[in-house]
Amino acid sequence: MRVAVPSFAAAVAAALALGAPVAAADAPGPALAVGAPAPPLAGTTLDGRAFEAADWSAGEATVVMFFGTYCRPCHRALRELDAIQRTVGPRLRFILVDAGEDPAAVRRFFADNPRPGDGTVVIDTAGSDRRRWGCELEPTLFLVDRAGHVRYINHGWGEGSEAKYLRRVRNVLGPPQGP
Repeated sequence: MRVAVPSFAAAVAAALALGAPVAAADAPGPALAVGAPAPPLAGTTLDGRAFEAADWSAGEATVVMFFGTYCRPCHRALRELDAIQRTVGPRLRFILVDAGEDPAAVRRFFADNPRPGDGTVVIDTAGSDRRRWGCELEPTLFLVDRAGHVRYINHGWGEGSEAKYLRRVRNVLGPPQGP
């Protein structure tokens, strides 16, 4: 099951129908392609600290997930990503980008729901990360390698997604490196 975020064209049409001005800054950015460099991320963490991610070498792979607490497929994805992280271990890190909801509501959500790999939660209040990454659907997941390149893009989450995503993660991580 997928939850669609209204397209920019639909949002513009609705705004114009209501006589509202439409800012060009609200437009989604170009869609990222597999192999492209991952754009930077910037926002505020749940504890109010500024967050920036431009260095992707902190983990062997990073999952950047755009989500909303209201999104049922996102709930399932978070649970299943937590299971994936337990399977592959600390080589995989998570940056969870919320759709600009109230931080208190997001904190309450994560008090009752798993946060994969103790991932960093970033509130994208202005939607700038969403635009930079070309994200129009929740959940959307980007798997970024340690060199900072997007290796896989996953739109939505449903039946069979966990097994498929685990294979993708293992492809990016490769075999564990021994001592």
